[in-house]
Amino acid sequence: MNDIMTKEILFTKLSEKLLEDINFLEKSIFKSPHSKTKIRNELSTKSNLSLIISYCEDIPVGFKIGFERSNRIYYSWSGGVHPDYRSRGIAKKLMHLQHQFAQLHNFSVVCTQTENKYKDMLILNLKQGFEIRGVIQSTGDASLTLVLEKEIRHES
Repeated sequence: MNDIMTKEILFTKLSEKLLEDINFLEKSIFKSPHSKTKIRNELSTKSNLSLIISYCEDIPVGFKIGFERSNRIYYSWSGGVHPDYRSRGIAKKLMHLQHQFAQLHNFSVVCTQTENKYKDMLILNLKQGFEIRGVIQSTGDASLTLVLEKEIRHES
């Protein structure tokens, strides 16, 4: 079952169709998904926005969203793969495409955050060269958020 074909598409503006696809995936992946309003509000003011969606026969199966945090830091804000399509390299493919986008736009660092409970995402980040730079624990929150960064190599 690992031999599915996916098509990854890069978008730089949020449309209603993309919002629907992202919302579908958020609800499939996360126990507390972002609302459409939160997604729309979060992305409406961002520069160098990248929305990469992985489709299998026109069904959204994974996504990765990032944007400019500063002139050198690209922030990987949200992403994931539908549970039915995991362990097929989709998350890794989406991550590589996002890093290519960041590199193309002359960023030198990709930054992300993940909760400690998302072990698969943490392991993928570490295997792809991210380093843990800090830990955040909100007041009254039992879960830890890990801050990770990866330097992007620019070709000379």
